[in-house]
Amino acid sequence: MNYITDREIDKLQGDMGTALAFQQRVKMLIRDNGTGAPWEGGINGYFFRIQRGAIVELPKSIAELIQMSEQVEIMGERKVKPYKGNKGRRMSGGDA
Repeated sequence: MNYITDREIDKLQGDMGTALAFQQRVKMLIRDNGTGAPWEGGINGYFFRIQRGAIVELPKSIAELIQMSEQVEIMGERKVKPYKGNKGRRMSGGDA
């Protein structure tokens, strides 16, 4: 098994910073999820904390990452919704 070295990690981070700096910029609005917390995420050692509910200009790859994470969050909310609050569902056919 090949392991990545610290030097290789540093190079990846540097390469990513250069790539992000030269990427096309896109404007987007990150939906407010009701928590007041910013969106947080990163790519290869570059981390971002971005305000929700405001139009921001971002490198295209970060915008794509945000879109994917938002889709996962929405899908998760839909799956959990029937089990929240007083709308619990029986998990088996027997009495619990």
